[in-house]
Amino acid sequence: MTDRYTHIIPYMAASTNKVNERWLGQYPWRWLLSPFRPNGADVNKCLGYAIDNGAFVYGNRELPFDPDPFMRDVDRYGERADWVVIPDVLCDKDATLDQADRWIDVLDGLPLLIVAQDGMVEEDLEPFCSRGIGIFIGGSTEFKLASIPWIAQLCNRHDVLCHVGRVNTARRMDICINNRAHSFDGSGMAIFEDTARLMTQKLMMLESDMFPRDFNTIKQKYIRRKEAWN
Repeated sequence: MTDRYTHIIPYMAASTNKVNERWLGQYPWRWLLSPFRPNGADVNKCLGYAIDNGAFVYGNRELPFDPDPFMRDVDRYGERADWVVIPDVLCDKDATLDQADRWIDVLDGLPLLIVAQDGMVEEDLEPFCSRGIGIFIGGSTEFKLASIPWIAQLCNRHDVLCHVGRVNTARRMDICINNRAHSFDGSGMAIFEDTARLMTQKLMMLESDMFPRDFNTIKQKYIRRKEAWN
């Protein structure tokens, strides 16, 4: 094992896939709850969760964002969520920034992440980090992979969470880890058995390096341990 591996907290889309559970059950995967999760996905069965807003799916389907399902999740699960993704506008930097403050007021008191979209620079995101808001790296694949290093540095400088979306391969997980991102998510682990197996085995291999002492502040700030729920 090399010093380049530091830490990571893995999230996956909520799942009812029994075939994948034999792999996923070997590691403490957490869930990223989306309004589009499958019926029957029981939140009480997961080790912990965060709340997504669903804007990525709405945008891909060319549908207007419906805040109601998101707010139902916030009202029901927000108190125990590791963090909540501020509603964003897919592929629209300006609209995402313009509506952020309104949603921050609505979601006051919850640990929040703002979505980094294509075209955003440090000057766009630092004001949020200085307020204790973390960053969810979204946007196009090209923007995401190019931005992980500088966004992770920005988040670590402000002691806030850096999360990377759509990480479904060991290569992307390595990029997150090597650049000191704090967490990632992907839907592939919930859907494909091979992805569940490969990603879980990778995490198990890196287990001894997952949570160094210098990460404890970030981890405790965002992660609500399941024992505290009861």
